[in-house]
Amino acid sequence: MLSIGMLVQNRYRIVEKLGSGGFGEVFAVRDEKSCHKVKFIKVLKVLNLENFPPSEKDKAIALFQREAKVLSHLNHPGIPKVEPDGYFTIEADRETIHCLVMEKIAGENLLTWLKQRDNQPIASSLAIDWLKQLLEILQKLHQNHYFHRDIKPENIMVKPDGKLVLIDFGGVRQINNTYLVKLGEDAEHTRLMSPQGYTPIEQMNGKAVPQSDFFALGRTMVHLLTGIVPINLPENETNGDLIWRDRASEIPDKLADLLDEMMALFPRERPSSNEVILSRLNDLESLAGLEYLESGDPAGKVIPFKDIITEKLLKGQKAIASVILLLTALAIGWYFASNKLAIEMNQRGIIYHRSQQFNRAKNSYQIAILLKSDYGQAYYNLGSLYEDQNDIASAIREYEQAIKYKNPSAYNNLGRLYLLEQGKQDCQRAAFLFLEGLKIATKYAGKYGLLTNLGRAQLCLEQYENAEEYLEEAIAISSDRPEAYCILAPVMERLRDASGTKDALEKCPIDSISLPELDHWLKEKGRQAYQD
Repeated sequence: MLSIGMLVQNRYRIVEKLGSGGFGEVFAVRDEKSCHKVKFIKVLKVLNLENFPPSEKDKAIALFQREAKVLSHLNHPGIPKVEPDGYFTIEADRETIHCLVMEKIAGENLLTWLKQRDNQPIASSLAIDWLKQLLEILQKLHQNHYFHRDIKPENIMVKPDGKLVLIDFGGVRQINNTYLVKLGEDAEHTRLMSPQGYTPIEQMNGKAVPQSDFFALGRTMVHLLTGIVPINLPENETNGDLIWRDRASEIPDKLADLLDEMMALFPRERPSSNEVILSRLNDLESLAGLEYLESGDPAGKVIPFKDIITEKLLKGQKAIASVILLLTALAIGWYFASNKLAIEMNQRGIIYHRSQQFNRAKNSYQIAILLKSDYGQAYYNLGSLYEDQNDIASAIREYEQAIKYKNPSAYNNLGRLYLLEQGKQDCQRAAFLFLEGLKIATKYAGKYGLLTNLGRAQLCLEQYENAEEYLEEAIAISSDRPEAYCILAPVMERLRDASGTKDALEKCPIDSISLPELDHWLKEKGRQAYQD
């Protein structure tokens, strides 16, 4: 159908293939007619009608066109932007190809995000923040008389700044008088179902309503709070309710109650509107991070210990033994409580950080460190905040603290600062830090960053064969990310491998990515070679 390098609609240059699915293929394209100096990378969705039986092709086209119409009319930062002419058809090989060009969202979907974190449950404070963001997006959608019908983690993108974007509007449905009449007539409608357990029963029966989105959103939040796909959680044999609270015992009861209401079996038992849920969340937000004071978890076990001590004192045991026991009990209680609160404060700092409330974020990180002095992740987050504020000396200090507690991301960031800091570049020290970080990194995303930066350090040291080896390892981990290709291009040129240079550049979007090594090389040598 379409291929890399092809110019579509005399405007969009296909840069790379991003993936494929049941409906067709997805490409990254460069808008050659952008009025901006930088040619923005966008997403091109292509409907492949060969994936559908003859009886379903018209319906597939209608859903594709409906997605284009909805996205072109809605204007919200949590919804991908589509220009009025974003939907078009082209003729190729005696067939009509349906195309949709939309904004490319930076970041990753929540399913990938969760897997990269070993499916560790998110904190309740982050769940409340994300739930509010998604409800505000749904509020925009519902106010315009649409509902989504396919909410699940893989259809939610988290951007680098922590903001969420709801994607894949192929199943969106308009609420109008005709639709309501057909519901009353028990008419058939398009059935959209997720085998992972996000779909409510009325939608399985072809009778989705706006409250169907609340059900799917509730189950999505349960997945994030437990790290378990809903279909893999047990159900109550009596009423079919999901049994999940024992897997997320640290969240406030009021939040769990709200999610259970959103996931009620019948739509009429769910909250009536986005506004109702948002109002309850606003009341909950002030409690985020303080639920340990109200629950019966281990953080609250100081009092039972104290009661035991009091009882023994009354029985006349020796005072010194009682004091020692009391102090031991208090120390154990403080250990559990302070660790738990430190984790919550770190999570709160991340939320403030992503929303650029830097002073609040810094205070939260510092409190987390005060409560848990060996908290490597909090030191790392504080270093990242200082780096965002261009306070490099403070960032280095915090990254060095994080390294003491074996935080692999800190090795990566500190090495990168030594590699790139103007006037103080130390490529040898940077390479050492990247190698040390690789010894303890366990997640693929972390290994990719360390290997890519190690390749950069070897390029700086003029060890080109070593650089090629590390960059190829990075590409083997994640072949769809561009950074390693962009560094590999100047490496291959120095190894006098013209073919390898060209191949690397083809997968490096040079007009939308900026790396000092790449920019310098393109300016000195590579730009003309690339254009040829």
